[in-house]
Amino acid sequence: MAASKFALLLLFVWCFSEFHIGVGVQNLSREEGIELKKQLKLLNKPAVTTIKTIYGEKYDCVDFYKQPAFDHPALTNHNFHPEMRPNQYPKGRIYEDSFTTHQPFINIWQNGQGCPTGTVPIKRITRDDFIKIQLVREIYAETYEPLTIQEPGTHYAILYTNRGTGKKFNGGGMGTTVYNPQPVTGSQYSSSQLKVANRGDSIEVGWTVNPSLYKDNRTRLFIYTRAGASRCFNTRCPGFVIVRTDLPLDMILEPYSRVGHNIYGKTLQIQRDPPNGNWWLQVGPNMTQVGFWPKNIFTGLADLATYIEWGAKAYSPPTIPSPPMGSGEPMITGDVTRDAFAKDITTINEASQIVDATETSTFEDIKEYEVLDEGITTEYRHLIYYGGEGTYVGK
Repeated sequence: MAASKFALLLLFVWCFSEFHIGVGVQNLSREEGIELKKQLKLLNKPAVTTIKTIYGEKYDCVDFYKQPAFDHPALTNHNFHPEMRPNQYPKGRIYEDSFTTHQPFINIWQNGQGCPTGTVPIKRITRDDFIKIQLVREIYAETYEPLTIQEPGTHYAILYTNRGTGKKFNGGGMGTTVYNPQPVTGSQYSSSQLKVANRGDSIEVGWTVNPSLYKDNRTRLFIYTRAGASRCFNTRCPGFVIVRTDLPLDMILEPYSRVGHNIYGKTLQIQRDPPNGNWWLQVGPNMTQVGFWPKNIFTGLADLATYIEWGAKAYSPPTIPSPPMGSGEPMITGDVTRDAFAKDITTINEASQIVDATETSTFEDIKEYEVLDEGITTEYRHLIYYGGEGTYVGK
């Protein structure tokens, strides 16, 4: 069975089982069951050991060289290793910690350290997880230009680089407040993300509340990769190479901001390494390297990016009220204690210099979500506010 047909079948099975309790993967034919087991075996690599987080979640510590990334056919003869770091770092100002309280990466592991040296943390995927992931992947998918062709039920409040300027980018960054908008239920999600793209390729990093993907309503770190026809969250498809032993891509982010209380944030940067073209994910004010997307897996992003986007995105089935975005409050005054915001909005130019993002525009497709561009400020540099309480019902 072709992989695409198999994925569509799984989508049908999952959607059908949503309305018929007890109906699900057990109804797959023998051939389909074999294909499902094959896919799970590819994703679930042998564990050197298994460890738990302080939240009780289990992660397999997988040998660096056996992680899912290297199943990608373009990485068969790679020379990557666990100690890899960028060869060249962008020049320019260092991100400053101007959140009320910067959200640290707390030690989330019961053993206090994470996985052993030479391994990387990857969450094991069950059969039900796999089926749901196919649905979420399809929902999250978008065209390279999401402002012109909307997926039904998907809504934006973003700042983006203007097209037609001829500019190319070695990446971008932002510091974004971390919230836990509620309620987000069923197949809904609510996210804040940084995105870089070129033609059919795009990579995103941010935080999300996504119960379909994670089976809970916690705020989590995520990446989303679109390389040609391949697209997935975190390590659900091959390509992203993890180099950290202690920072899983789907980790729970706590504490998070609350309106009228402390404001917690995360600094995120996607940086292209000019000597080899690999795209690095870096987090926190010290720009900790979590891992990288190799140049080899891309077509458009084998070159520099031509488009960058900052802000938020939310989804709900068209006939169901949309979920809250950002802080979940109606945006009225642009108050940093009330509204979700992104600061230090930057691009990394062709000369590999970090600069304030310019020649940008804002976009919001429904009145229930808003984005306000404050431009360059004294304390926060380039600053935007975004969010809303949702409740829009599509047709």
